Amino acid sequence: MNTLALELLRKIYKKNSLLNLDANNWLISFYQNPNFWLRYPFIKINKKGGKELFNKLKVNNFGYTSLMNFYKFNSKLKKFELIFEKDFQSAFSKNPFERNSSEKELINLIEKINIFYKILKGDYIKIFPHSKLEKKNFTWKSWIKKQNILYNKYISSLFFSKKKNKWEKSNKILDDIIGFQQKKGGGIIPSDKRIKLELISNKLNINCFLMVGYSFLGIIILFFAFIKNFSSKKRNFFFKKNLFRLINLFFIYHTLGLIIRWYISFHAPWSNEYESLIFISWCILFAGILISKNRNLIIPGLSCLVASIILYIAYINLINPEITNLVPVLKSYWLVIHVTIITSSYGFLCVSSLIGLLVIIIFIINKFLLKKNIKLIISDLTIINELSMIIGLFLLTIGTFLGAIWANESWGSYWNWDPKETWALISILIYVLILHMRLIPFFKGKYIFNIFSFLSIISIIITYFGVNYYFAGLHSYAKGENLNFFLTERCYKLFIIIIIIIIIIIIFFYKHNKKKSKSNLL
Repeated sequence: MNTLALELLRKIYKKNSLLNLDANNWLISFYQNPNFWLRYPFIKINKKGGKELFNKLKVNNFGYTSLMNFYKFNSKLKKFELIFEKDFQSAFSKNPFERNSSEKELINLIEKINIFYKILKGDYIKIFPHSKLEKKNFTWKSWIKKQNILYNKYISSLFFSKKKNKWEKSNKILDDIIGFQQKKGGGIIPSDKRIKLELISNKLNINCFLMVGYSFLGIIILFFAFIKNFSSKKRNFFFKKNLFRLINLFFIYHTLGLIIRWYISFHAPWSNEYESLIFISWCILFAGILISKNRNLIIPGLSCLVASIILYIAYINLINPEITNLVPVLKSYWLVIHVTIITSSYGFLCVSSLIGLLVIIIFIINKFLLKKNIKLIISDLTIINELSMIIGLFLLTIGTFLGAIWANESWGSYWNWDPKETWALISILIYVLILHMRLIPFFKGKYIFNIFSFLSIISIIITYFGVNYYFAGLHSYAKGENLNFFLTERCYKLFIIIIIIIIIIIIFFYKHNKKKSKSNLL
């Protein structure tokens, strides 16, 4: 109930509390006084929906509107109708790539309206098990559809309990509900330990804490790392070990969060989009810690920042955080083996790309740094970059082979040229080429290697996001979901990123060719 209330409130209101009510009290209040919540403005509207959408829905200054603002009274039919019914039908009939920002936001709002109706009908709160004669597939009944005396008693008792501040009667009814559950459906009720751990996990909000903690820690580490490595004076920062300890503590806390989710959900916590992003952020930090070997603060600092960004994508509800059951094809021990290895490779390859970008930036701004240090710094980072790429490529290759074995068990064929399989092979070939470019005279050199190591992460992005959200295939479990960072109407952002990358590379080549005749920097 606590998890459900949090997810519903975050989905509608985008926050964990409302009007001094926590998620639990809000959900109970919704059933006590639904008319109030139908009129109260707490449905969050995205600004990218457009002014027209804001005006029609009478959105307040804080970006919220009420459910009633979605309807208008039709005097001819004498009933309320959605004011965006035709617009919604038009948007829904379009291909997801063809929808603009307003249409996508409208579809999201319709989803929130459906959530309202499901709350009112009690579809989310199925707490009464069927009797033994009715039990067919362990599907429980809604506490409203059941029309159970216990439900009516509980709702009515809350008014008295709140007024008198005496909760014995309400608690007694809850105990009766629990007793009924254990009597009729005790075989599938989670243990008390698992329930308590889930409540603790909700209260700790581990991923939100890590998202903020990683960002601050990454900024602090990079600041002092640059001072230490690029200053003309030798500085010994006595708290270097403490920073590493802090990184390790965050990493342990992150690991603990994954273990808790694994225990709660009964399966490995990387089976859907939300969980895989959480695990990828963990892998990136693990790769950064392992590659740095407690010598260089820059790499763990970069890893912290990227892990924070990935957690931000997962946390802001662009992707559903709900703990769900596995689809049939994922109910296999290969989920732990194959997905773990593949996702771990993403962590090392992402760190390799970050190091490549860092080397490019260092070379561009080298005139502001002490020249004697630059050669050593770039050489050291390039070696670490290559090591990280080799580990990532090894894991990616092994994971792809193991995935073929799993595919044969699931679909009866080792290789189907599925988009995921194809792009995994493309990624392997790209990284093999980069690691062997030093054998080609024209592509020989540290600066070429770092440029391509930076750009090569595009193949991993396509393999992960592109396949899951845009390409139809056996691996497209998330196809059709709304991942706002990769939508067509925002392609201009992608073009801006590409332009920035091209500018960085041009400056890099220009600086390199200009300095090449004067020094043997690389």
